[in-house]
Amino acid sequence: MQHIHLAEISQAGLQLAIQEIKDEMFDTPECDYTIAKLLCHCSQFEAAERQLDDMLLKWGSSPDVVELTEKGYAMVATMSANVATPAPHSTVRQATRQTMVAA
Repeated sequence: MQHIHLAEISQAGLQLAIQEIKDEMFDTPECDYTIAKLLCHCSQFEAAERQLDDMLLKWGSSPDVVELTEKGYAMVATMSANVATPAPHSTVRQATRQTMVAA
């Protein structure tokens, strides 16, 4: 029996979602931004940044494109910082578990 890894399924699903976005939004800066946003929500921050870099190279520095890329880079920075910092409720749960184990 063939083993299927969850990461492979997730990656395949992500690629399908990206293709669906491209099919629906066509080739626009907004499409590229939406793909970067999806990548960011999937914690693929480096891929999201590359998408934004490519978007800027592809579409140039018109005010609309610059605004979208700046918004995208800010989103990546914020979301990646949130992933790196544990959520307050998880810290409380962890402290509660340690207290229960110590008792």
